[in-house]
Amino acid sequence: MAQCGKNWFQWGDSDVFRGFDSLNMDSKGRLALPGRYHERVEERCQGRFVVTVDLHEACLVIYPLPEWELIEKAFNALPGSDKTLALLRRRIVGYATEIQMDNSGRLLISPELREFAALEKEVVLAGQGKKCELWNRSAWEAINAKALSADFSSAQLAQAIDSLAL
Repeated sequence: MAQCGKNWFQWGDSDVFRGFDSLNMDSKGRLALPGRYHERVEERCQGRFVVTVDLHEACLVIYPLPEWELIEKAFNALPGSDKTLALLRRRIVGYATEIQMDNSGRLLISPELREFAALEKEVVLAGQGKKCELWNRSAWEAINAKALSADFSSAQLAQAIDSLAL
């Protein structure tokens, strides 16, 4: 069912999502996490996640529930009178859906979220630190092609990259 590329996350002192996996989603919207992650996911978040939409791209973002709860707390502390923040909250929190890994190690992505990210059978999970993105395979390939031709030479970006010691 799942075709794994690199590990899509690793647990250490902090939750770190790294690399990517090419996976297949079934017609019901289920995708299987590789079995080697099940025990860690159960231990750290009892297999509970929150999936929401990305702010800038047509992909989904998957957070372990404890990480999402910190984000939601921060959203709740924002001023309610700011219309732009209300739009942001409506988009990110409004789409947020709690999901539970099933006994077979699968996550069920709702039809609404699948539609937002144009998810079909071939998907990619991409690690992004404390979260993971879920992409339509073609969209993932397109964004990577764009990254290959991007200009990373701006002074501000160059300074940030130098601070990472890449």
